Amino acid sequence: MFRPLPCFLALRNFTSGSRNRLVSFISLLAILGLVLGVALLIIVVSVMNGFDREMETRILGAVPHIRLFSHEGIDNEASLRDTLLEHPNVRAVMPFTRLEGMLTRNGKTRPVEVLGIEPALSGQFIGQFLPNSLIMKLNQTSGGVVLSTIVAENLSAKAGDRVTLLVPSRSEGGAIHVAPRVAAFTVLGTFATHTTLDQGLMLIHLPEASALAGLNGHPQGMQVKVDQLFQARQTGFQLMNLLPGEFYFSDWLQTHGNLYQAIKMSRNMVSLLVFLIIAIAVFNVISMLMMTVIDKRAEIAILKTQGATGGEIVMTFLAQGFLIGVFGAGLGVLLGTVGAYNITALAHWLESLLGHQLLNSEIYPIDYLPADVHWADVAMIVMVALGLNFLATLYPAFRAAGTRPAEVLRYE
Repeated sequence: MFRPLPCFLALRNFTSGSRNRLVSFISLLAILGLVLGVALLIIVVSVMNGFDREMETRILGAVPHIRLFSHEGIDNEASLRDTLLEHPNVRAVMPFTRLEGMLTRNGKTRPVEVLGIEPALSGQFIGQFLPNSLIMKLNQTSGGVVLSTIVAENLSAKAGDRVTLLVPSRSEGGAIHVAPRVAAFTVLGTFATHTTLDQGLMLIHLPEASALAGLNGHPQGMQVKVDQLFQARQTGFQLMNLLPGEFYFSDWLQTHGNLYQAIKMSRNMVSLLVFLIIAIAVFNVISMLMMTVIDKRAEIAILKTQGATGGEIVMTFLAQGFLIGVFGAGLGVLLGTVGAYNITALAHWLESLLGHQLLNSEIYPIDYLPADVHWADVAMIVMVALGLNFLATLYPAFRAAGTRPAEVLRYE
């Protein structure tokens, strides 16, 4: 079968290696460096994509995009909810009451964020992390509470146990009384969002939370989910103009905007650092091809004496570099995608092996390592790796084409 000379020589050099062990060793290092660089970059970018996905689906799934507050509570929540749902960017609305407190059981205490919810309307909010049976219990049971798994573990509480909640009591002027309000609840079950909310969140029925907050059973405000996340602040101002009375709002950019920017910055910085690994591997390709040129100077000179042109010599080394790039990038893509798809399971295995949690929700926004492979990112990484590899082969290829047969073969 006919094959062009440059392709034949490049394939032979790539598959047969070199008689010089140093050249073969450097060739192996160059290919391994490219493989590891591509694989690590795919894994890192996939993990950062996973954090982006979890930020939008899990973290912001548990946290409302907009919270509308009223100082004296809301007494017309049904009509107010209908008004908010008329906005084109609003997906869901739920009344809520939020207050801080201290939960105790058998001498153990834990500071908690008490969130009063309407279970039937919580599906787009915190309710998506609760099983339907638990939502029904919370809706039907008076004096019931649902605890996050971390709070329950700290208090050694399980379903059916009694816990006591202490919340600060305020006078009409806003001053805090010495004696707090005290209420006893029965644990109905536990839930986990696997985010920082698990450190101190407890859920109770909305009327009970509003009574503890001194709002005469009225909700403190309305939680809003929007379709366009980055228009949350603009939507918040528009909603305030639609509502009667005095309202103020907070959005997710105020509470979690810094976290979102930190994830974006971390992705860029880590990707840049891993990208440098590919650049180092490319330098190894230059070294390998230069040593190949030196090692095969006699063969190159003989080819030129037999009629091989400088262009054919250049194409030979460009083809050899291309084969190195394709093989290294292809193997890197294989290892990288397999690693990215299994990184969550691998992290859990390491945690069980080491007996130490790698990501703790007390410090990190989530307590597990996510990954989300985007094939567009994989294609971009491969293109960058092949492009750098092509640039790396230019200088050795032209050096090989500049070999002078008379000088090389003089003492042969």
